Amino acid sequence: MHGNFARTGAMMLLAIIFTAGLTFATIALPDVVDGVLQRTITTPGGDSHADAIARLKTELFMAHYHVRAIGYVAFFLLIGLIVLGFSTRRTGLAALGAVGVMLPVFAQFAGVMFFLAGLGVLNAVWLPILDISYELQHWGRVIDAPNDLLRWLLGLVGIHSIWPTTVFFVGTGILVFLLGVYAWLSARAQGKPVADAWVYRLSRHPQYLGWILWTYGLYLLLQRMHYPRRSWGIGASLPWLISTMVIIAVALLEELHMRRHHGEAYETYRRSAPFLFPVPRVVERMLAAPFRILFGKERPDKRREVVTVVALYTVLLVGISAFAYGPGLRGSVARLSSADARALHMQHLVTEVAEETQYRTQYRLMLQLVAFGDQAVEPILGLLAGDDPALRVLAAEALALLPSERAVPALSAALSDPDENLRYRATIALEAIGSEAALPALLPILDDSVPHVRMRALNVVAVLGSAEVLRRAPEYLASEEGWIRIGAVTALGTLGDERGVPLLTERLGDESASVRREAVIALLRIGAPSARPDLRRALDDDDWEVRIYAAETLKRLPSG
Repeated sequence: MHGNFARTGAMMLLAIIFTAGLTFATIALPDVVDGVLQRTITTPGGDSHADAIARLKTELFMAHYHVRAIGYVAFFLLIGLIVLGFSTRRTGLAALGAVGVMLPVFAQFAGVMFFLAGLGVLNAVWLPILDISYELQHWGRVIDAPNDLLRWLLGLVGIHSIWPTTVFFVGTGILVFLLGVYAWLSARAQGKPVADAWVYRLSRHPQYLGWILWTYGLYLLLQRMHYPRRSWGIGASLPWLISTMVIIAVALLEELHMRRHHGEAYETYRRSAPFLFPVPRVVERMLAAPFRILFGKERPDKRREVVTVVALYTVLLVGISAFAYGPGLRGSVARLSSADARALHMQHLVTEVAEETQYRTQYRLMLQLVAFGDQAVEPILGLLAGDDPALRVLAAEALALLPSERAVPALSAALSDPDENLRYRATIALEAIGSEAALPALLPILDDSVPHVRMRALNVVAVLGSAEVLRRAPEYLASEEGWIRIGAVTALGTLGDERGVPLLTERLGDESASVRREAVIALLRIGAPSARPDLRRALDDDDWEVRIYAAETLKRLPSG
């Protein structure tokens, strides 16, 4: 009796130690590693994809340190591990590849704006996918469905917090994993070839189930973290979906192994316990329907059948994600409705926006209106012509998302409005439209009393290709304010006129490193070979960003 109790205690202690170690590795350790990386590896500050210039800087940084090449190699190595594991029956290799594929999930611990800073460097693993299309990362959003369903059910009883479901999945995952490890260790200690007691009666693969639930809870947890504002980051849904489907395939391959080595003993156990978790028989048959259609049987008996069925289900889930959670779906549905229904819905949204007092709600409603596309321009112009200053600013924001020549006259008139916020938003919208018809109204704004308004106007004038930028730039470059000099440098780069090169090369000696960085980027955008001597001198700049931007710019400038 005493020996059995001691053995049980020892097995439970080992299971707790193993589970606690893995919990630390997946929750606490990433945070520690992120802090170390951020302190030791310098990356550019700011939002990596906020605008065209930020994206160009990001691309130069990645090219200089070969981040894309490293990411591609890492991605295909992980895919190779999965393929090798399946082809050689070494499921451990496939499982290792699945964990690696999920690494970008942990990159979300990097609460920074630059997407490769700190632990965010793990995002590089998914660059081959993002290079095809940034939107592909959202093609795993079907995994939100279980959480959405649970939150809806909790909402029926008045519970609207985001935490109950997160805690449920994390806690349940840890518990199931712990019990699975304990039951497996107990079976090994007793010499049983097949673990079939405790939690194994509810799941034939409790460790995998625990890992899936646990990491799903982690996925939900990371969505709740508060990050600095940033425009670009890699979501975790597709990595989690693919990783989980590989784990399921590993579990199915292990079942083939168990059936070959333990025969009827495992078959008897298999019939008594569900695959991952208990589901009604009718649901089980529905889930198995595609496999029955393909192979005419209930379960796979060969490796190729396992790979085929898991690949099929993965494609189905990705397809559902692309359709049900894809960008622009709401707008597509709206545009497919009848003309009368569209008009009625838009009028209803306009009324709601006008009556709402909370900005966030107003903005959300306005985005729904924007989803109707070009048809929404007239209703939004109606809001721009209204008396409510806040609504007029919001309307100008919306018109920046719906570039239309029809909005140019109203936005041009808004440039003379007393509200500086409206003038600023109107310049942004006119930049998005890019119509030369707005130029006469923009030129007077270069003398606006509000600095950030006139600087934005200068950039819009540059977008429209007006040489007025060359005439006005020197006065801005003489400003004591660094951000104003940066604005002038950026406008010269946007204009792309080689006559601006001398003004920019002079800024390579600016006292502000930020101005010098922007000057290098502007010279790259202009593409003038005459800047080569000055850029070579910039290779010795005190600022590391200036140096790498100059090095990459020299590689890209035409020789002349």
